[in-house]
Parts: sequence; structure tokens; C-alpha cells
Amino acid sequence: MRNISDLPNDLLVKILSLIPIKVAASTSLLSKRWGSVWKLIPTLDYDGTYSAAALEFFGKFHTLVALRFMKLTIEDVHSTTCFRSVKNLSLLDVKFSSDKTVERLLSCFPILETLVVHRWGADNVKTFAICVPSLQSLNIRYTVGGYHNPKTDHGFVINAPSLKHLDIVDHFSGFCSLVNMPEQLDAEIHLRHIDSEKLLESLTSSKKLSLCLKPQTGSYPGGDFDQLVCLELCVICSLDWLNLILRRSRKLRSLKLYQSRERNWSCRNSKHVRTKWEQPNSGHKDVVKYLLKNGNFIKTMSIRFSSVVTLEERIHIPMEFEFMGRINSSRCQLSFSKL
Repeated sequence: MRNISDLPNDLLVKILSLIPIKVAASTSLLSKRWGSVWKLIPTLDYDGTYSAAALEFFGKFHTLVALRFMKLTIEDVHSTTCFRSVKNLSLLDVKFSSDKTVERLLSCFPILETLVVHRWGADNVKTFAICVPSLQSLNIRYTVGGYHNPKTDHGFVINAPSLKHLDIVDHFSGFCSLVNMPEQLDAEIHLRHIDSEKLLESLTSSKKLSLCLKPQTGSYPGGDFDQLVCLELCVICSLDWLNLILRRSRKLRSLKLYQSRERNWSCRNSKHVRTKWEQPNSGHKDVVKYLLKNGNFIKTMSIRFSSVVTLEERIHIPMEFEFMGRINSSRCQLSFSKL
């Protein structure tokens, strides 16, 4: 072997996958063979400013499986653009010229299964519509530095009947509409300003829910959570929902109460609730006592003490809870640990 051109195509594709796409594309000038090899790259990362012509160009990659756009602006998308083989798409700090541009881009992915959308601050898009029938996994991050009032006319509309996993952290939107949500959905949702009652009505068929939502402000007219097996709630803001969901979840088998800082984000949904429930001797204890008294279905309960709990309290609290369990004939097995 005298030069790199003597290598087989599969090895050349691996090498080209490790360098920036602009450099990989420049190899097409080397020879007729190189002109087609770089188009076999299965994963493509690109940053810059896209024109409609450029998106037609990337549609020619018939072996492309994963596509990631980073810090760029998409002005328009031609109707002939199609990414027939792409299953994974990431839009990281991508600016769009309008709501319609978002819809046109996503319509170019007929077999898309995984979508990651990370937005930062406001842009020209008010309604970010995700209508992808084949989508199975959706990850959304829409955050801003510090605390900001909601943009009531900004938000998401999600229509994905094949969705299996939904993960949203949104500190900015004023609305989030879920359409045609499937049964057995696994959803982790942290929303700062969204109408919690309306959102939960769209999630009653979920199998697993992890929620950090605004406290309940009105009545909840929605149905039961007939498929719910696993529930996680932020104790800082979402404990108002605990009793309601427990009463409507006949199949529930796992319950976890957590603080949002355990998940690498800050909960600012309610300062009043946060102040109340951060006191380990009042709020948290009351929740545990309530579950021991009423949660006949609970088999195990794991309790982790935060760093503010003193050594004396770590000795006294387990004894108190175990005594409470015996009084209520609870079969729940308690375990204790430190964060």
C-alpha cells in the first residue's frame, strides 16, 4: 500500500467521519473515487449559515443516518429537499426565519426517530411545531440565563403519535400543546410557565412520568392515569399534584420525590412552595407520614437525607417513621441513606 487511496471505502469513511465536514468535502477534488466516498459518511455535523441550495445538497447523502446542525441560521427549505435515510436529527442553537421554516425542515425527514432541539432565548419562531409521525424520542431544552417572564406567544406544539420518550426542560415558553400522545409514554417534563392542568390532561395515558410543574391553581377536569406505573415529582413545586395523581393511578408501583437541583437545573416555579418544602422537619416528614398511612400498595421506600440534616435527626427520623409504619400496619420496607 503506497498511499491512502489504496484503503478500502469503509476505512476511508471512518477517517472522513473524524474531520470537519468542510474538510471532508474538499477531498472530492482529489479524484473521481474521492468525489463519492465522502458522501458515504453516516453521521454529519455542520455549523454555518444554510441556504436552501445547501439543504438540497445534504439530501444527496443516501447513507446519512445522523445529522446535527449547530449554531446556524436556516432561511428557507425547498419542497424537493428530502433526507430519506436520516433517523437522528439534532438542532442545537439553530435559528429559523419563521414558524413555517421549522415545519418545512422537519417534513424532509420521513423516517426520523430521534429529535433533539436545544434553543437559547427568543428568535423568529413563535410556534415551534413538531409534527413527525415516525418520531419515537424527543428531547427539548429551551432555557435562558436567570429568571425571565414567559413569552406567552412562544411555545411548542408536539404531534407525534409514535412517541415513546419525551424529555422537556423549558424555562421560557408560554405554552406547550401535546397532540395525539400515545399510550405507554415515558415523559420527563420540567416546565416553568406552562398551564399544568391542561398539560396533564394530555399525559393521562403515560406509563412513566417525571414532573416539575407549576403548583395546581385550579380544578383538574382530566381523566385517570390508568397506565401510570412510575411517578417522580419535584418536591419544590409539584407536591400539590401528589394526592390527585395517587388517587387516579391504580397501577402505580414506584414513587420518587426529588429536588430539581438533583437533576442539574433550578426549580423556580414557586418560591413559596420551595421555602415550605425545604424544611426537613416539616414538609418532607409530612409527605412520608401520609404515604405510610395511605399508601398500602407501597412495598419499598428509600429516603435520602440532605446535607442539612444533622446526625441526631438521622438517628431519630428513621425510628419515628418505622414507628409510624407499625401503627398503620404498613408493609413498606424503609431504607435510609445520605445524598
